[in-house]
Amino acid sequence: MKFILNQEVMAIDESLGNSTLDFLRKKGMKGVKEACHEGECGVCMVLLGTLKDKNVEYKAVTSCILPLGEIVGKHVVTIEGLNQEKLSPIQQALVDEGASQCGFCTPGFVVSLTGFFLNEKLEKKDILTSIEGNLCRCGAYAAIIRSTEKLAEEISVEDKTSQERILKLIEIGILPAYFADIADQLEKLKESSEANLLEKGNYVAGATDLLVQNESLSNPIFLSEKKLSGISLDGDYIYIGATTTMEDIRISEKLNSLFDTEQHMSLVSALPVRLQATLGGNLVNASPIGDLIIYFLALDAEISLKNKKDRRIIKLRDFYKDYKLMDIEEGEIVEWLRIKNKEKLFNFEKVARRKYMDIASVNSAISFDLINDKIQNAHLSAGGVAPVPKYLEKTSKFLENKKISEDVLKEAVKIADSEISPIDDVRGTARYKRLLLRQLIYAHFLTLFPKLEVSL
Repeated sequence: MKFILNQEVMAIDESLGNSTLDFLRKKGMKGVKEACHEGECGVCMVLLGTLKDKNVEYKAVTSCILPLGEIVGKHVVTIEGLNQEKLSPIQQALVDEGASQCGFCTPGFVVSLTGFFLNEKLEKKDILTSIEGNLCRCGAYAAIIRSTEKLAEEISVEDKTSQERILKLIEIGILPAYFADIADQLEKLKESSEANLLEKGNYVAGATDLLVQNESLSNPIFLSEKKLSGISLDGDYIYIGATTTMEDIRISEKLNSLFDTEQHMSLVSALPVRLQATLGGNLVNASPIGDLIIYFLALDAEISLKNKKDRRIIKLRDFYKDYKLMDIEEGEIVEWLRIKNKEKLFNFEKVARRKYMDIASVNSAISFDLINDKIQNAHLSAGGVAPVPKYLEKTSKFLENKKISEDVLKEAVKIADSEISPIDDVRGTARYKRLLLRQLIYAHFLTLFPKLEVSL
């Protein structure tokens, strides 16, 4: 199993379920640091380059939760692979603005900002997105943003193919010259399919949670190699492949034309995790507070479960039987999820200790049509209030054919409270979670109908 590490072709001589961070540190890449080992802080950031149509597309990801199997046949770039004889324009800008203080986080910021120049339109809002997965313990964020804004104003790399942008960044000095030949080198490797030679094993799709819980993955079969990604329109449905990343869902033009997916998915996690975490991984993780599960439960989603011979399609709400227990048989994988291609009134709410990039204490979503001032086709879901991601069936049925009013909402809240069974845990008491769900249901309607008056 081979990949390119900076300028050198490397062979992976250990389990593909091990962390890329641990492998890199053993190989002497000490600029890739270990801290949280949860994908939270960004000090282990690397660029991961994947060959697509003879162009290399790069994304900045946290190597601590990146299995080695996901780098086979790809280009991994550490800070050592970005360093040149003199400081790059990114590094120099950070120095000029005093943005590097203790320096512990600086390599990770340089990698993330290099990813920004490789991929974004160089707008100010994209700068914040590109570094939202990096923590600075000295609080130098203002200087980091200021230095990048100044540099972005001086550079024009828009409307270029991936390879053209790489060549332009080499000319500017942001990338070392060897980047120009990486596409040809990856073309020669062509070994990524070998990552799945196992006949039997444990399916892996993203591993952003698995490698937090485990030091290594046992007998992993990487679904990223099975071409299950993508968002497409077919007839009355929008199909989302199981290995489609959270970031692809967030920026999907089709989904954003129906719902504010860009804003909603920004609440889920930081960019490096969204670039790696997948829809299917989130669904089969079966967390009672899985953000994507709650999101798509409220959109009355269906999923396809497929083995080598057959496919069966079930409602997402019927997939979860008990805590971490799903209606999935041996040999089956989640192939895709689909929702109706129809604009609906929709809202997603989440309460967490941090608004962004944190596990929810309680989350909730709702969708419905409003026809002749009456609610139709209502679907309400909630997370963190039951052993499974909860589809609130009784409350959804109650809302059917109702006109929106304070009395209706208060009755809906009572019914929802009767459907849930929260427990005390580190994210709050059961009583607190009941209160949160009550408030989130009100928030759905107050967000969708700002003029609605409700005495809380």
